[in-house]
Amino acid sequence: MPKSGPTHFVIDDHGPVRIIGLDVKIPGLHHGLIDEGAANWLDNVLAQAPDRPAIIMMHQPPFATHVPYLDAYCCHEGRRLAEVVSRYPAVERIVRGHVHRFMLVRFGETVLCTAPSTTAAIALQMRPDAQPASYIEPPGFLLHHWTEETGLVTHLVPIGSFPGPYTFA
Repeated sequence: MPKSGPTHFVIDDHGPVRIIGLDVKIPGLHHGLIDEGAANWLDNVLAQAPDRPAIIMMHQPPFATHVPYLDAYCCHEGRRLAEVVSRYPAVERIVRGHVHRFMLVRFGETVLCTAPSTTAAIALQMRPDAQPASYIEPPGFLLHHWTEETGLVTHLVPIGSFPGPYTFA
């Protein structure tokens, strides 16, 4: 029988960084929601190891992208997430997708980044009257590397064949 309800999860046993999956999707809709249950679940999970580095993964963005046709697909009640995360300085990053664009924003006393697309990229059009569009841009992904000395470093990596290598001076 399929599981009903959110599918939050925690990976605690593979290295020094906790991976926390926060399910914010609403079945049948494009936008998400940080409801009280999700906020409480996350607060409880972070409180179990408040000093351990953590990455929170989610789908929809809990902030305004200022691309009007993307903001219709945001995660509502993002302030709840920001309130919880702001209490836990060991949250290194919030990562998410859904908008097919790389974005970086300060959020809840941490950094939130969105992944670029591996397929079509959503057009970066910030005018209020902008019409939805997408383009074939170079695909990419984010690589997150954590060390005790630096914390989490995030690299934007394009996918493809590119000229080089060239000498480094």
